[in-house]
Amino acid sequence: MAPDSHGPAGTTDAQRVVTIPELSAPSYLQAVLSVAYKDEHNSVPLTVATPAGLVFGNALHPAAWLRRLGEQLRHLTADDPLNESAEAMAEMFDDLADGRGDENPEWNIPVADIRWIYFADALVVSAGGGQPSYTVPACWQVALRDVTGWTIGLPPT
Repeated sequence: MAPDSHGPAGTTDAQRVVTIPELSAPSYLQAVLSVAYKDEHNSVPLTVATPAGLVFGNALHPAAWLRRLGEQLRHLTADDPLNESAEAMAEMFDDLADGRGDENPEWNIPVADIRWIYFADALVVSAGGGQPSYTVPACWQVALRDVTGWTIGLPPT
């Protein structure tokens, strides 16, 4: 049997199989998230399904997410200028983010080691309801092991 440009001579279309590298669903999601993990200024619009419901928002670099947590905490406690513990916690998030920034290359995370999705401006729809459980976008963290399905993009508004 001599091979030709369409496969070995005498093979039918059903016998010609295209082999693609085997990647598990989490590997594809990790590859998508690696775009956000490369730079604090990147984000990926993402919708994920978990047993608890849908989470959708912008997936961010962990340091950017920590900075957003600090901003969110400051915003939530803006009416109470005497809340020193909230400011101390916000500063802690900022310090943690500084330790994970782009200027510290030792914090680059290999694709295979991505285990969390860090969402900013996230909304959550519980598994039992059609309306967002939280109507104000917030920071959310989702473990990859809890993701049962995902897509790039956000649901229509």
